[in-house]
Amino acid sequence: MARYLVLFLLLSAAWESVNAQQAPSCRYVAQMISPCMAYLEGQDMVPYGPCCGGMAALNRTALTGPDRATVCGCLKGIAPRLPLINLTRAADLPRACGVSLNVIISPSEDCNSLSPP
Repeated sequence: MARYLVLFLLLSAAWESVNAQQAPSCRYVAQMISPCMAYLEGQDMVPYGPCCGGMAALNRTALTGPDRATVCGCLKGIAPRLPLINLTRAADLPRACGVSLNVIISPSEDCNSLSPP
């Protein structure tokens, strides 16, 4: 049984390393920010663990200009479907989590400027 657990962990780590090299999908971005909804809607006073974990994961994913532009585009695409979001809280979310996110969470962000030609 222990061998299967070790094999599973090794395969999981390999899968994560492969996924880390690909541009993040909008589905992934949505999953990472979904634990933050209570904070973004003003229901929670501070973001809690899974929310900040998602912010840290997004930060690790958006390392290159094209990846930052992808994450930015995803966030801009998601925002209109979430009308209860407080935009000030959204912009402050990375700082509240202690993460220096490489993307500004704002509907006015120019995503093209994040990926130099």
